[in-house]
Amino acid sequence: MKAKDLNKLTSLSNISLNSSELVLTATKMNFEKNIYSQELWKYSNNNWKKFKGSESKNYLNPKYSEDKNYLSFVEINKDKISKQTVIVKKGNTLNRIFETEGNIQDYMWSKSNKFIFITINDWAEDFKKIDDKRDEPYYLENIPHKFDTRGVIFNRRSHIYKVNIDTGKASKIVSGDKENLISVNSVLEHDGNLYFTTNVYNDKGTMLEEKIIKKTSRGLETIHSKGMWSKLFSFNGKLYGVGLKNRFEWPTITTIHEISDSGKTKLVDKNFDRTVVDVKTSDTSMYVLYQDSGKQLLGEVTKDGIKNLFSEEITITDFVIQGRDLFFISNNFTQNDEVFKYSEAGIEKISKANESFHKRVASYDFTYKRFDTGKSKVDTWGIFVGKDKPTLLNIHGGPASQYGFTFFDEFQVYAEAGFNVIACNPRGSTGRGHKYLRDVCGNKWGVNDVHDVLSVFKQMVNELNITSKNYGIMGGSYGGFMTSWIIGNYPKMFKSAVVERALINWETMVGTSDIGIGFPEMYLLDEMDNNLNLYRKKSPITYAKNIKTPTLVLHSENDYRCPIEQGEQLFSALKRNKVESAMVRFPNEGHELSRSGKPVHRKQRFDFIIDWHKKYLS
Repeated sequence: MKAKDLNKLTSLSNISLNSSELVLTATKMNFEKNIYSQELWKYSNNNWKKFKGSESKNYLNPKYSEDKNYLSFVEINKDKISKQTVIVKKGNTLNRIFETEGNIQDYMWSKSNKFIFITINDWAEDFKKIDDKRDEPYYLENIPHKFDTRGVIFNRRSHIYKVNIDTGKASKIVSGDKENLISVNSVLEHDGNLYFTTNVYNDKGTMLEEKIIKKTSRGLETIHSKGMWSKLFSFNGKLYGVGLKNRFEWPTITTIHEISDSGKTKLVDKNFDRTVVDVKTSDTSMYVLYQDSGKQLLGEVTKDGIKNLFSEEITITDFVIQGRDLFFISNNFTQNDEVFKYSEAGIEKISKANESFHKRVASYDFTYKRFDTGKSKVDTWGIFVGKDKPTLLNIHGGPASQYGFTFFDEFQVYAEAGFNVIACNPRGSTGRGHKYLRDVCGNKWGVNDVHDVLSVFKQMVNELNITSKNYGIMGGSYGGFMTSWIIGNYPKMFKSAVVERALINWETMVGTSDIGIGFPEMYLLDEMDNNLNLYRKKSPITYAKNIKTPTLVLHSENDYRCPIEQGEQLFSALKRNKVESAMVRFPNEGHELSRSGKPVHRKQRFDFIIDWHKKYLS
């Protein structure tokens, strides 16, 4: 595929169902309007049809009520910032039960089916009174004051509303202004009470601290603090969470904990050494979405622990349960999102969302190997387009993430542009357990991971019988760190480089990144004030004077994770050292540009990358 084909792809998400029909969100890019268009699609009687969609509005996040009698969803105006609305379908009638000028983060149905709990993020009360908020000075007492993808957070608070679906009467049952809640994440109705996770500033005002809160008739009670929880859920009358009981255990696998009201936690399966992404339950079973060696699969919790249901080379992104059957959205290396049904009879594809795209646009297949580096065994993928063609080494971000059996637009676009593509999951990646994840911490940072990446790159080049020595290297975030680190320490190996949204200097990241306090010491295992030499030793900027490789620096103006000063430092060093280099700055974009940035910017990004590599590798 080419970059211009991005708007022909359909992404599926937010799957929900009742006894007779299934509904989900379908998302496509619109280059002409430079927006994303979202519709609701419904599947019943073996047929798909568009349920809600329009030129002027987006529809997303459909959910059936607990009794499956009602369907709800969110409506958002595409063309301008305006009210966001929760709509409930009762019979053939659509009722607009809640509107807000804030951002609807999520919502959930009550067990009684009479109410919906809605989480919104909105201006703090004292900031609402200001007419021109963009011109107002920021008075800060805490950090972080900004967060990537969410922007400035010091002047925003999160609230929970309880809305009667019959009358539309809404009451604010948790006030973020009163409780100083920076965010409310997972909300759960359990054992007659409301539980939710929230982030607040710690007592020193130096970091966000996550708490699990229980709301009772007496008020709010903290039952757990200082953890890291992506989801709360209940099963067989007990409260559970997906995540970590102590956020400073990171990097490690996130898994399932039983949580008591006293704050004690217990692992559901202490022997399950894989990262858990999500958990959903039926009356009798607990199903687990987890990462494993480049795959994202489903398992079931049994008396003997978590057991995988199947081992296809796929990436499952969402799923729902109907009795003993499962419906899930997944993709693989050569095919984008579709819906599948899993039952005792096996796996059946029931959608054709991207079938027409794949009929018109060819996908490149892959070679997969788990190479032995002498110190590790690394999952590696390669796309071959020609033995005399240039080759691009791609390095993922994180480092706690994974490449894998996923339809990844980047690999397909680079292959179509005439490049062999190689990618891997070095130590530090997810999908291989706790030890593998932590094997880049401390003095191993920039050592074990680099060994893995360069070793398997050479092995895959040989495996694919590539004869051209025209090698390019690229990566974003942690992948940008690795790219700049490698060209600074192995200056003759690659003939072109693209460094994107990169971590370049640990020393300044501490003071400018939204996660600058916490993340560095989690990986370097020491605070900067205690060991400044370590922070400098592990920073690519220290070795920038050695770089000879023509390098393109890509960065977003509003990147709060790896602030643009990181890219500026590298670009300045390259220019001082007379290295062939250029910098591209994307306005009004954050760290997630390549995944969720404006459609035109995503296309332009591909054009810059391909043109740069072709210039120096052709």
